[in-house]
Parts: sequence; structure tokens; C-alpha cells
Amino acid sequence: MLAKVFSAFRQVGEDLFHQGLISATAGNFSVRTKEGFLITRSGVQKAHLTPEDLVEVPLEGPIPQGASVESVIHREVYRKTPARAIVHAHPRVAVALSLHLRSLVPLDLEGQFYLKEVPVLSPKTVSATEEAARAVAEALGAHRACLLRGHGAFTWSGKEKPEEALLQAYSLMTTLEESAEILFYHRLWEKG
Repeated sequence: MLAKVFSAFRQVGEDLFHQGLISATAGNFSVRTKEGFLITRSGVQKAHLTPEDLVEVPLEGPIPQGASVESVIHREVYRKTPARAIVHAHPRVAVALSLHLRSLVPLDLEGQFYLKEVPVLSPKTVSATEEAARAVAEALGAHRACLLRGHGAFTWSGKEKPEEALLQAYSLMTTLEESAEILFYHRLWEKG
């Protein structure tokens, strides 16, 4: 099972980078375990993950050294939602739109079906804090994705098998960015 989970981590890291949804060492993703969650190590090249690039974080207590700085957000989402996997990325168009919208409402069929609405959150701190963690967990209790204004997006999946959950959370991230691009082009055309 661990081989399947690592294979999914490696595939998601490669795909996020090659799709332009993260820069080389940005973003992070995780899967739920019995005692906590496995998450990508801080600062590693996501397109070239090795098994040593994953860190197990408990749901209680100190966050292990080397774990992603966003572990605080993943932990809170796992505590407050049925998430089995979480992907955090920096989809460029969605992040750009987050600077101007209160929520991203997809116009395309796929986005409407899978996402419906993506809230844009504006806590005072938008990265690696308890405040940001509470805002994201609350939003993901009611939505499949959310955006932190000017920072990035979080998506989650509740599929039982961790490798399937991780791949679905990644898929939702691509849906978010595609919906953002369609919305952006639509608005350009309207102004045309």
C-alpha cells in the first residue's frame, strides 16, 4: 500500500509542476493516516519526490521538523472535515482572480458540477498560521476547494483509498484552474 501511496505522491508532484500549478519547491499535499497525515517535506522539488520527502505529522502535538510549513492548515482540515487527501497549489489564474473576487463561480460545466463555488478567503495572515488554518478548514467544510487571496488554493477528497483521494484532490485543482481560465477569458471577451 505504501508503494501505491508514494506513487500517487510522485505523480501529483510531477503533474502539478508540469501543469504550471506550482513552482519547483512550492505547494504541498498530504494523505490521512491512522495517527495523522503524510505530507510533503518543506522546500523539496515536487517534480522529483523521493520517499524521504514525505513526513508523518500527528493530529496532536508538535509538528515534526522538516514538514511543510502549511502542515498547520492540513492538520486543521483533517480535524474538521472528512478529507482523506489535500492538495495545496498556486494556480496562477485562480490566484490572480482571487485578488479581485469574493468567490469564484465557475461558468463551465465541469467547474459547475465539481466545484459549484470556490470561496476566496482573506484572513489577516494567509499562510502557515492558526488563523489561516481555521479559515481554510471552515471553508472546506462546505466546499471542495477554496482560495487564500493572493496566495493559493486548497482542494480535498474524501475517497477511502489514500492514493485515489490524492489523485482526486489533484484533479479538482486542475478543474479549479481551468474554470478560472474560462472565467478570465469570458471577462476579457465581455470587455472586448
